[in-house]
Amino acid sequence: MGTDKFKAYTLVSIQVISIVLILVTGWPLAGYIPLLIIQVAGVMLGIWAIVIMGRKNTNITPLVKQDALLVTNGPYALIRHPMYSAVLLTIWPLIMDQYSLLRLTAGLILTIDLIIKMLYEESLLRKHFAGYEIYMRETKRLIPFVI
Repeated sequence: MGTDKFKAYTLVSIQVISIVLILVTGWPLAGYIPLLIIQVAGVMLGIWAIVIMGRKNTNITPLVKQDALLVTNGPYALIRHPMYSAVLLTIWPLIMDQYSLLRLTAGLILTIDLIIKMLYEESLLRKHFAGYEIYMRETKRLIPFVI
């Protein structure tokens, strides 16, 4: 396995383990209504992002498929990584609603992992797509109009 694949699968493994830890240490839905609304918004954003990305482009790893297309419509018109935003919007309400040190630790590890994964993915996308630099200047990473 090449260095890129090893790095990609390591990042995905950390992501999956962190999410599973959070999900198995409490109820999978936030009980506090405002947090549940944020969580549902995260799930809806994730579904929208996957539908717009299309089966051909969707990939859990940060590796870019050879025949991938640069998607810049739907949620991708505002943010470059709506799937990562969706994960964070879905998981952090659970941590806040049913706090434990284990969940907090897993959430922090997940967030750091996603940031590293996102930066790595962007470096690969810049190499793969000639127009990615322009797209980066026109959009935010995770939160529209903010970051």
